[in-house]
Amino acid sequence: MKILKNLLYLIVGLVIVFFAIGLLKPKVNYGHEIIVNKSIKEAWAVSQDESKFGEWLDGYKSIELISGEKGEVDSKYKVIVEPEEGQPDFEMIETVVSKKEFDHVTLHFDSDMMNFEQTIFYSEKDGKTSVKTESTVSGKGMTMRSMFALMEMFGGAFQAQEVKNIEALKKLIEENTTDYYPVPVVNEEEAMMPEEGSE
Repeated sequence: MKILKNLLYLIVGLVIVFFAIGLLKPKVNYGHEIIVNKSIKEAWAVSQDESKFGEWLDGYKSIELISGEKGEVDSKYKVIVEPEEGQPDFEMIETVVSKKEFDHVTLHFDSDMMNFEQTIFYSEKDGKTSVKTESTVSGKGMTMRSMFALMEMFGGAFQAQEVKNIEALKKLIEENTTDYYPVPVVNEEEAMMPEEGSE
């Protein structure tokens, strides 16, 4: 009987500690920085190219505009992600919170189990570009908050995933062959035509 009583105390104690972790650490903050041997314009273009999301965002399946003007602040998207192979897909609603070309973009993601916000900063120096992320995730409800806190405390799960994604982005940017800013081609006839109003 005494053993059962002590076991009960232990279980209650563990439950209290579990939820206390969620109270003490309601949000998990993490991030990663890469330096690429490309211009800031190219780094920006590659990272914003929806057709390449699947090449650096682990588990990414699709993105669909649901409101607002594409790429603009306050636009919203339905994002489908497969967390692990064989696991069911889950849906997130992405909102563009803030955006300044060649400087930063802040995105907010809302799902059934969490709120996630990420800012990607861009800066250029001596022909190289820094791409740096600052991310925050918060579970919905005490159970999820405690789980997320424990996942990061004991396994660094969120940080590890961020490193994996951003290092994949680095490789994608440095191996990019897409010309996002082509120089307009002017044929000889157009070049020789006089401007309007000139004789």
